Amino acid sequence: MKTRAYSKKVRAGKVLCIVLAVMLAALGLGGCSSTKLAEAFDEAAVKEAAQAAVDHLNAGEYEECVAMMSQEMQEALSAEALASAAEGVFAKAGAFQEYKSVAVVGQKDKAGTDYAVAVVVADFENGKVTYNVSFDTNMEIVGFWMK
Repeated sequence: MKTRAYSKKVRAGKVLCIVLAVMLAALGLGGCSSTKLAEAFDEAAVKEAAQAAVDHLNAGEYEECVAMMSQEMQEALSAEALASAAEGVFAKAGAFQEYKSVAVVGQKDKAGTDYAVAVVVADFENGKVTYNVSFDTNMEIVGFWMK
């Protein structure tokens, strides 16, 4: 007979695996150097797109969030997997309160490809959640991490 604690550990393990898969998808940016935001990006548009993605998560609109992602990300992260990861984070964080800050930085990968990374910090009733949302020049999400 499986205990409730065991079930929670299994779910936590699954959520961790899903979050790690998303992080691995963003590893293409892992060896990047931080730079000033490239001219190909509009800082306000990056902030708006990042908040839109987070808004979709907060509203439980996982399909809409995944639709903002590149084809490669969509293949790596289904709406169901995103829902499981997000719900695990939200279960601890509680209800969304407000955005505290949104910052944007530029990055280049080893090949010199430009990316924009938005760091969104949001207050929830039980603490803060930080989202890192990476965009390519087509404004598609190519990396998504939340903690």
